[in-house]
Amino acid sequence: MSPSELIAQPTPRGRSGRGFTLIELMICIAIVGVLSSIAYPAFSSTMVSTRRSDALLALMKVQLLQERFRSEHPSYGELSQLGLGSTSPSRHYEIKLIARSADGYVVRASAIGSQQQDTRCRHLRLSVDGLNVVYASGATEATDNAAALNSRCWRL
Repeated sequence: MSPSELIAQPTPRGRSGRGFTLIELMICIAIVGVLSSIAYPAFSSTMVSTRRSDALLALMKVQLLQERFRSEHPSYGELSQLGLGSTSPSRHYEIKLIARSADGYVVRASAIGSQQQDTRCRHLRLSVDGLNVVYASGATEATDNAAALNSRCWRL
């Protein structure tokens, strides 16, 4: 090939043939838009369920510290007596001790901030009554999910 053949020859419309047309760029943008509209809901759903582990960790820590406290005292303790705050470690859940006695306690983790998008598992409740431990979840503070959904909320 001669050097003059290597130089881009104009196309019949007068273009040099290099680069992208506006239509090609718009098609690429449309494809990216469609792919991101499909991927974003799946990503946000995964983030919500991943953040739920923050509540599970906090509730398990309360359970561990309550048993430690109870071994030295006549009843279960308040969160402050256990050295715990009112939010989970990553601050996605508010932790509240609902009831306590010598035989058991009830503690609930309620989603706060962006975690409130977790509509079916917004509230997680751990109830200990003697040797009985109950894990419950729900969209409201009643934590009245069916068994199948309840187990999905408590599983990572």
